[in-house]
Amino acid sequence: MKWIIYTLLLLNIAMFVWHYQSGKATGDTSVALTEQDETGISLVLLQERRIQKEQAITRWCYSLGPFADKQQADLVSGILKSSGIKAKRRISKDARRKAYWVLLPPAESREAAQKSVVRLKQLKVDDYFMVVTGEKTNAVSLGVFSKFESAHRRIKEMQDLGFKPEYEKVELPKREYWWDWARDGGKSLNEQEMTKVKKVSNEARQIERECS
Repeated sequence: MKWIIYTLLLLNIAMFVWHYQSGKATGDTSVALTEQDETGISLVLLQERRIQKEQAITRWCYSLGPFADKQQADLVSGILKSSGIKAKRRISKDARRKAYWVLLPPAESREAAQKSVVRLKQLKVDDYFMVVTGEKTNAVSLGVFSKFESAHRRIKEMQDLGFKPEYEKVELPKREYWWDWARDGGKSLNEQEMTKVKKVSNEARQIERECS
């Protein structure tokens, strides 16, 4: 009888030890899985960071210009194609051009400026408007001219009609045409090819710039 009791006691101890070791093994497995998950997340974050870094790398392009109009740009397009360059045309307004603004100076009041407008209309003068905002409020614009000779001619016309116009030097956006192509895997124009380009526009130059 005692033998049976001892046997049952030993079996209970063995079962307890087995459950304890099994639970410990399960806990270790859980920890191992957590570490694996963290490693995987870290790898994903590193991969995303690498992609973002590659995207942030500045790309450079060759840029050829400026050309005053579309006709000049189209002529140069043939030179680029014959050189094996696939370029994209770009229109820029970053440059500025000088101009001359002819105007009647700002009047003391809106009513006084409107009287000048009525008089201009009666004299059948074209190309004018009253300035209603800014530093020149109540002035009357009589046109903007790219050449001083044209501005002077307008001033003389207004003086002959009894007005006292003035002019101001201003800067206006200048439309320019450029050709852009990727520097990576591309080629620049050699001296002989640039000579051909210069025949189209002597102001043209080849530069490197960040690709837009």
